[in-house]
Amino acid sequence: NSIDSELSGNVIDLCPVGALTNKPYRFAARAWELVARPSAAAHDGVGSSLYYHVRRGKVLRAVPRENEDANETWISDRDRYSHLGLYSDDRVLTPQLKENGEWKAVSWNEAIETVAKALRDTVNDAGADQLGILMSPSAASEEFFLAQALARQFDCGNIDHRLREADFSDDATRPTSPVFERTLGGIETSDAVLLVGCNPRHEAPLVGHRVRQAWRKGAAVSVINPVDWSFTFDTGPDAIVAPQRMVAELAALAAAVERATGQSAPDQLREVLDAATGGPRHEELAGRLQAADLPLVLLGQFALSHSDAAWLRALSRYVASATGAALNELSHGANSVGGWTYGAVPHRGPGGAATAAGLDAAAMLESPRRLYLLWDLEPDYDIDDPARAVRALEAADTVIAVAAFATDKLKQLADVILPLAPHAESEGSLLNFNGDAVTFVTAGKPSGEARAGWKILRRLGGELGLGGFGQAGLNEVRTDMLNAVQNVDTAAGEARLQRTPQAEGLYRIGDLAIYSVDPLCRRSQPLQETGLAADNGSLALNPADARQLGLGDGDRARVRQDGNETEIDVKLSSRVPEGGAWLRSATCASHGLGAAVGPLTVEVA
Repeated sequence: NSIDSELSGNVIDLCPVGALTNKPYRFAARAWELVARPSAAAHDGVGSSLYYHVRRGKVLRAVPRENEDANETWISDRDRYSHLGLYSDDRVLTPQLKENGEWKAVSWNEAIETVAKALRDTVNDAGADQLGILMSPSAASEEFFLAQALARQFDCGNIDHRLREADFSDDATRPTSPVFERTLGGIETSDAVLLVGCNPRHEAPLVGHRVRQAWRKGAAVSVINPVDWSFTFDTGPDAIVAPQRMVAELAALAAAVERATGQSAPDQLREVLDAATGGPRHEELAGRLQAADLPLVLLGQFALSHSDAAWLRALSRYVASATGAALNELSHGANSVGGWTYGAVPHRGPGGAATAAGLDAAAMLESPRRLYLLWDLEPDYDIDDPARAVRALEAADTVIAVAAFATDKLKQLADVILPLAPHAESEGSLLNFNGDAVTFVTAGKPSGEARAGWKILRRLGGELGLGGFGQAGLNEVRTDMLNAVQNVDTAAGEARLQRTPQAEGLYRIGDLAIYSVDPLCRRSQPLQETGLAADNGSLALNPADARQLGLGDGDRARVRQDGNETEIDVKLSSRVPEGGAWLRSATCASHGLGAAVGPLTVEVA
């Protein structure tokens, strides 16, 4: 039996007599053999402080480190147990080159020379626009900064970390980093909370904990979500609607807010507001937000992955502004704030500086590049549309992967693999949701010949003869970063909001599975054995939709999306609205399909 909670490991720290213990760590070492290394969790934007307990260079345990502004004295289970994936069998231990379809280990010198030559040749033969750099949203800030410097010295803006987003039409008007107007500690002071496309328990468990604290103090919580997700707080009035109806539902609330507050919505929203059909639920919720002293709108990761995310952002921004609510975005990964701040987006440089716009992540894959640099990601798991990503990489001349792990698919797609040290074996910094810098130092000994990401980029920039890559140490990199974000001319423009054409039939609800957020979590066996990971291999349908399709609970269904198909067990659930098909992203069952939100077909297998 298990405790099916994303925070269950905290009972270990609470037990006054030590009877409740860390099962994976049990009997691994004696307490006096361990050295505590301060570090930070790297799976969501909370930036939880923790200690890694290390013996002879190997990370054996993670425990919370007090930080009132972020995680208080708690950590989530994925922060506590993800380190158990560090020593997976598919860990990359040496630089590797593919020759005639076979992989061979090479020296760092040969690998860096090969990568530098491939970059030069691509730029000289096809132009810098044929480069594409895709980075994990959990990469260190130093890695983001150096990667964008490398790209832009080639006059290439094709760099992005927003791998799980699909709608970039409002890039010109988005702030210089994800909006987070109420601090992590301030969330629990909210007296009214609206969740839009948001499951905080899974997206950022300690944010979910903060919302529960607000609810316990009397806050009323409502949701506009594609699934009636299970929460540890009561909610209502709620709207559980299929993804293709979320914009209309939020527009109905925005129209009710406009009537209640008398504040006119922006002209660009007029079309959807005038078409909205509201009711008593919308009027009640609009009145609640307007009457609250400290209302909060939480825009979640599912909303950010939506094919109409720009509309959801614009509507949420208006609702928050008109009612006096704070607006917080739960962006993907551990360091999306750092990615934005230090220029790992195609349309802005460090500090939001105006720059020649490149291609966003989706555009780089829709129109394949000649050379891709993949940073700490697995393309069939860590990108919004895995099928499109794989097709683009197969069409490329050269794929360079900087990664800690190498799956069979990555080996099939890549031509060069450089061993990256994960956070627990590396050094760097992150910017959490609050915008606070969270530093981490090397805890465990790097496995094999793995190197810190900033060192790899610094060496590559030096090999290419580029300026700005002569730093002698990490502090010099950080000095350059600080200088780059000072006194910049920020970019501004107009949004190009345009609704995605709506298809008939079912739409996929592809929220990200809690323990599939990154390569490290996916390799932690204790996390994969929990109850929260157990439902990742099923397709959940509303009973009414299942009856129309001739499917029953436990039947086998064939799912088709974006030219790919898979067979999967069906689960009937009234938590899924009509018109929706709940099939999580980044799982073994779904990683060959298309976008997280989009039409799919389901039939009896």
